Amino acid sequence: MPGSTVEKEYRRRIAAINAVTAFCDVEEGSPTRRPNITQKRRALDVLPSAPPAKRQESTSFEEQKTTLSQAIASVCIKARRERPNICFLCLGNPRMPERERVKDFGTPGSLGRHFVDFHAIRYPKDMRVKCSICKEELESKSALMNHAERVHGTVSRRPLSALGPI
Repeated sequence: MPGSTVEKEYRRRIAAINAVTAFCDVEEGSPTRRPNITQKRRALDVLPSAPPAKRQESTSFEEQKTTLSQAIASVCIKARRERPNICFLCLGNPRMPERERVKDFGTPGSLGRHFVDFHAIRYPKDMRVKCSICKEELESKSALMNHAERVHGTVSRRPLSALGPI
């Protein structure tokens, strides 16, 4: 119960703090160290002849060309119900690294969220966008959304109000 005056309320709270302090009169110690999981290596009598080979990141030009052409084919749908997992705007951006251009989003829903968050919301409503895959000039954000669904099968189920000004 609160005290009848401010002074009595302060005394009540101080008494409660002192009671908790007396009850829990245990100081925390320093954190315990985790055991060293990795074992120390024993020194080798003979040095290895060559360092282990590094993984090759670069791929040949022909492999890149094949990967890009397969990705382009996958984002150009033939039936309205097809849903790709690669972003056609990222794929058409030559300034991005190839690995990011052909990123597979796993599900069409993940691609739709990426498309809205990283492309549709960022464009002003009257900004012109060129689809590098189709070479089509899109007049506005609503034209981009229509083109994405009609030609590339990229669908957003978010309400139009979530896309910013259209």
